[in-house]
Amino acid sequence: MRLLTALWRSGQRLLSGAVRLDYGVNATTLPTRTAVRRHVPARWMLTSVGSVITLGGVYTAAVLTKQGQMIEDSILRSVDGETLLKSGRALDAITIPAVLAAVGVVVVIAFVRRRPGAALQGAALIVGAIATAQVVKAIAPRPELTSLTLSNSFPSGHVTIAVAGVLALGTAFGRHLRPLIMIVGTLFAAWVAEQTVAFGWHRVSDVVGACAVSMLWLAIVRSAAAVWSNDARDTVGRKAHGFTSGLLGLAMVATLAAAGAIFAIGVGEDMTLTMSTGPGVLVGARLLSSGVVIATAWLAWKLDRSI
Repeated sequence: MRLLTALWRSGQRLLSGAVRLDYGVNATTLPTRTAVRRHVPARWMLTSVGSVITLGGVYTAAVLTKQGQMIEDSILRSVDGETLLKSGRALDAITIPAVLAAVGVVVVIAFVRRRPGAALQGAALIVGAIATAQVVKAIAPRPELTSLTLSNSFPSGHVTIAVAGVLALGTAFGRHLRPLIMIVGTLFAAWVAEQTVAFGWHRVSDVVGACAVSMLWLAIVRSAAAVWSNDARDTVGRKAHGFTSGLLGLAMVATLAAAGAIFAIGVGEDMTLTMSTGPGVLVGARLLSSGVVIATAWLAWKLDRSI
């Protein structure tokens, strides 16, 4: 009996010691929360650099050179005198109240979805793009290198608002509605770009500059979100993303191809780019401006499947 009692007590001591040892090991080996270093995805770094290069390159080639101005002057001379500097429905829709409403919708939708990071991204995208466009207009004027008196500003503020607004709305809405928002919004933004050229408000280079500014701010807000945002990832389904990408890509190719063909017919064989005027030249330029916007939306969509 004494032997059994001694063995029982020895077992208890060993067991308690093992438990204490186990607790001690666990106490010293429990993982601690460590700071996770986040990096900006390379695609957004490349997008920001490419946007700045595009903005500067287009301004240099189309605005600061006489040849560039003369080519776009021929397009402006093709605008009918009765419609020159008039307005259309798409242009009339771009107003200060409309901009404020767009920012409000972006913020409200994002907060309803409990995504404060998306609200901040969308608002910053619109406000930042508009502010940047205005700053560029102020510091990068169009020198008078030709005889044409119309000195359109670079880049187009209307197109900047339209494109940035579409990208911001795509940020606010969820993955189920985002494809529809992107398609419908791109059509509207392309319409705005087309009308700025049709009514002589802007040149095609101004549209390209506006798209570059919008893409720059998309890259900025996405880069910031990659580092600081705690919102859960919201990824569009593969089929929906592929369908939208294909539709935008098809529209881009068709529009740019039609623009090139019509512009070539308008120029003709015996005329130069700097002297050609007429309906074909203007229609080609209008389609080209729309194609640039669609191409911008397509690129943004390809880069931005997961927000």
